[in-house]
Amino acid sequence: MALCAVGTALLLTGCVSPDRVSAKPSDAPVWAGLSSTSTPSAVLPPTTADFDVDVIITEQKCFGSAGCSYQYTINPRYTGAKPLPDKTTVVFTVTGGEQDQIGNFTIAADGTATFDRETSIDGPEGADLQATVTQVLAGR
Repeated sequence: MALCAVGTALLLTGCVSPDRVSAKPSDAPVWAGLSSTSTPSAVLPPTTADFDVDVIITEQKCFGSAGCSYQYTINPRYTGAKPLPDKTTVVFTVTGGEQDQIGNFTIAADGTATFDRETSIDGPEGADLQATVTQVLAGR
């Protein structure tokens, strides 16, 4: 059984019995998926700043002083430089109507987005509907 001393430096490759010490670091055992050649995770999950969501009004029906009913769809875009995880859910809020609406879409690693094609919102005539990404859930 090898004894390990705790000093001022942490050896990421673990403790090795004296008969396993080698001049080649690649022979050292690897603990918890770490090795002496590991770097901090180069692939960080995307953030809210990595997405833009445009709101496209597809239909508008106005009822005088009662306001308007809008049908809209979204045009999501990934603008980040990092590779996307296999699946990412992006949550956004649409403002400019009578009440804010929360929506989401899922985007795959290849950039294919899945979302409801049309949604409705009530608002004033000439409403400026805007979407703001509020949360990114990588792996979902």
